[in-house]
Amino acid sequence: MARVSVLDKIPESTRSNLDKKIRDAGYGQVIEITAWLDSLGVQTSKSSVNRYSRRLKAKDKATKQILISIDAGGDIEKDATGLLMELGALRVKESIIIDRLKEMGITG
Repeated sequence: MARVSVLDKIPESTRSNLDKKIRDAGYGQVIEITAWLDSLGVQTSKSSVNRYSRRLKAKDKATKQILISIDAGGDIEKDATGLLMELGALRVKESIIIDRLKEMGITG
C-alpha cells in the first residue's frame, strides 16, 4: 500500500491555497513553495512538493480533457488515444474520490 504524503493530510483550505500557488507558478518553483509551506508549519521536502505538483498537473490535464470531451458532445472517439484519455479521466476521478474518503477518515 502506498504511503500517504504529508501534503495529503493538510487541511483543505491549506491544500486549496497550495494548489493555487502551484498552478500560478506553472507547476514549478518547488523551493519557494516548500519554504511557504514551512512558514505555515508544514514540514515537508522539495521532493514531496514536486511529486504533489506532478500529480496535480496530471489531474488538471485530465480534467481539461474531460471538459473538452463534454464540450464536444460528450462522446470521446474510441481510438487508442480516446480510450487512453478516458481511462486517465477515470483514474483521476478515482483519485479524487479516494482523497475525499481519506479526508472523511475512511481508509481502505
